[in-house]
Amino acid sequence: MSDLIDYKQTLSNLSTQRVPYLVMNLIDPLVDAGDISQAIDATIADLDAVNIATFNSDLLYDYRAQRPIVSYLDGKLNELAYPQMRLNLVTDIAGKNFLYLCGQEPDFRWQTLTQDILDIVKKYGVEQVITYASMPATVPHTRPADMLIRTTKPAQDAKYVQGRAEHFSALADFFEYFAGKSDISVTNLRVRVPFYLARGLHPFVQGALAAVKMTATLGGPKLPLGDLEQLEDQQKEEIASIQVEGAEFEELLQKLELEYDATSGEAGFVKTDEALPEIPSSEEIGKAAEEFLATQSAHLRRAAGAGRDRGPSKSKSGSSSEQGVDQTGKSWWAWRRWGRNNSQGNTQSEGSPDDRG
Repeated sequence: MSDLIDYKQTLSNLSTQRVPYLVMNLIDPLVDAGDISQAIDATIADLDAVNIATFNSDLLYDYRAQRPIVSYLDGKLNELAYPQMRLNLVTDIAGKNFLYLCGQEPDFRWQTLTQDILDIVKKYGVEQVITYASMPATVPHTRPADMLIRTTKPAQDAKYVQGRAEHFSALADFFEYFAGKSDISVTNLRVRVPFYLARGLHPFVQGALAAVKMTATLGGPKLPLGDLEQLEDQQKEEIASIQVEGAEFEELLQKLELEYDATSGEAGFVKTDEALPEIPSSEEIGKAAEEFLATQSAHLRRAAGAGRDRGPSKSKSGSSSEQGVDQTGKSWWAWRRWGRNNSQGNTQSEGSPDDRG
């Protein structure tokens, strides 16, 4: 173990627990197109979590590049928030645990950190690492959000984008390269964000929702969808108002739609719906229903009677409608601030000890 990581001594018994999934979501706002990673982080923040380890911020961050934030109150500074990496044990909505490596992407010691993460994978018996990324693209928001899925262990029949490209590496990419050499399974979900939504006040909620759904589709943690679904509907309404006001935007959108539809069959860009089981046709459903009614009419009548006592309706995510956001909803600024505070910083109030180690 390096001098960068500090495991909580009171949780030493967790070292014997096997956790199959590690979600790695380190945020750099400058390259987080559409605030995808920040939106996912805010979603995970809704879940129960226990901090397992922290990392030494003084050795990892350039405080002039990622400046700590101080808060002023009544004549003096009362809080200090500085960037920090954390390793948490989180419980998803299905009751299963996963490891969550979160915080601000560090500036220094990437090779040492990569070895530390490899040690975490070995320590907890991790079978699959999931990472997220996003990139601006000439795609319209009116089509399903898609993504490039990259893995260190592709299936023989896997589809992928043909060709060669180079780009600046994130720490997740850096780790993935060395994890592949160590025969560790890493899957990266890289969401394509409409370029006109890549930098703005609003996260590209549709893309974050698609990444969360794909995580579950691939067998990973099941994350809450309620807030993202509510915000997706709100964002669609706001963008629709822009279309009404601007004829130039409408013309641009039509061109993007035509281009997207003409190339939607290209290998490599995957939509969440493409990974779902095939849905039977209405004729098949009708035939199955007729057969069922003919043979099970008595059971159907009893079930209909019992159905009168059922609870609240379900949302499109399958969760109870009573478990969504509050009546006022989250403002977009509250969403961004919530994600930043939970993913990028460690806050200390006046007089609290420095526990960075």
